[in-house]
Amino acid sequence: MKKQADRRNPGKKSHKKLWIILGIVLVIVVVLVIMAVRGIQNMATELTEAIDNTVVAQKGEIDITAEGIGVLETAEEHTIFTDYNVTIRKIYKQDGQQASGGEAIAEYESLLLDDTISAMEEELKQLDMSLAGMTRTASKKVKAPVTGRVKEIYVAEGDSVLALQQEQPGLALISADGTLKVEFSPEGDVTEGQKVWISYDEDSVEGRIHILEDGKAAAVFEDSEKYELGREVTVGTEDGDILGTGTISCGHGVYVTAEDGVIQSIQIKQNAWVSAGNTLFRLEDVFCSQEYLKALERREELQEKLEKAEEYKKGFVVTAPEDCIISGLTAKEGETLPAGSPLCRLLDTKSYQAVLAIDELDIRGIEKGQPVEVTVDAVEDVVYPGTVTGVSLAGENTGNVGTYQVRVLLEEEEGLLPGMSANGKVTKEQKKDVLLVPVDTLQTIDGKKSVTVVKPDGTRETREVTLGLVNNEYAEILEGVQEGEKLQVIVKLTDLYSQMGITMSNMEE
Repeated sequence: MKKQADRRNPGKKSHKKLWIILGIVLVIVVVLVIMAVRGIQNMATELTEAIDNTVVAQKGEIDITAEGIGVLETAEEHTIFTDYNVTIRKIYKQDGQQASGGEAIAEYESLLLDDTISAMEEELKQLDMSLAGMTRTASKKVKAPVTGRVKEIYVAEGDSVLALQQEQPGLALISADGTLKVEFSPEGDVTEGQKVWISYDEDSVEGRIHILEDGKAAAVFEDSEKYELGREVTVGTEDGDILGTGTISCGHGVYVTAEDGVIQSIQIKQNAWVSAGNTLFRLEDVFCSQEYLKALERREELQEKLEKAEEYKKGFVVTAPEDCIISGLTAKEGETLPAGSPLCRLLDTKSYQAVLAIDELDIRGIEKGQPVEVTVDAVEDVVYPGTVTGVSLAGENTGNVGTYQVRVLLEEEEGLLPGMSANGKVTKEQKKDVLLVPVDTLQTIDGKKSVTVVKPDGTRETREVTLGLVNNEYAEILEGVQEGEKLQVIVKLTDLYSQMGITMSNMEE
């Protein structure tokens, strides 16, 4: 019966043999792979031991940089506008050409200026009549502008009025409404008009609460000669509860100012009562009144406009004030331009800036004044030093990558032209004479950075280290390693495989 069954299923036995053979082959392959991997690992270990993978911790310079690409622009430029309706007579320079200082760019005329010129001539006559009737020299007395108590005097005899008023808002301060105030943040609820007591030295004075914005209040009280501005006082309730502290200031203060001169004498004392018109200071070296000076300035301005209008009428030539490149000049000869039209831009060729796009990951830490190294594709083997002059906080996002604009003023301009491609490396932070180790000596153990120190006897010790600045090549060591100590370089297995000519694709195969 069995023979008959075998005859009926002749392939069953052969299939069973095939599966057995495949199983044996698979086992052999697995064993060979394990042996190969172990062999490679052994070779890697032997290679690691054979190579002297140690470095010496030593002092040097480290910096953190950010790189960007961009374009060159002239650092300074200005636009020439037409002052009146003009017709272009002649174009001397074309768009994109270079012009030397004083060289003609264009010439135009305006034939409809008769009424304008007549009006300016008439205004000049009126100004001359006004100047003839003005008092040229300013008063040598500084008078009180309001009635009140002089709470502060900022000047001394011999002080320059103009110099002092650049630092102080005035020569003196008058309390004009007879009140003082103490602004403070109340420690509790207060109401408008609430009676309070202001403690001053060993005395106290009654005041009233005035509610201010942002949760603040002011205790307003009557002024007297014994109260000094800037003194810190305490504000409290009738029951003796403290509401807060603050400093005394004027309720409504008016500053005393002057136009020019030097303080010859001071006619009042601090906390003295004065009436409007009283002399507070006497001056010397007062040359000219501000009213007279303003009239003179207006006359000079008007005279300049009149001369320019007369030039426009005859034929006005636009010249380059200095060496520059003409940009945006599109007007044609015979064309009429309305007043205020831009004729062209003048690009200064004596100073350039690089406008760089910096990646969003690198923009933090870039500030004005940081040094930059700029290279230009069109000028080989030249590095242009520069300085960051501006950082835009309004980024642009393209392809889910944010970039920010950084402007760099270059110190040299030889060989440069507007529009050239530029590459910049900004030094965000730099340290000199600090202890450095290569970053491939660092390892992370239990979340902390450490290194392996190779001692003179060949033994190894793992130490935790404290890092300072770290870039792609080096790390600053603050603690944990001494100068001159040998450190083990941490070699990745992939690096060893590469040294042995083995690639990851080989491993996968």
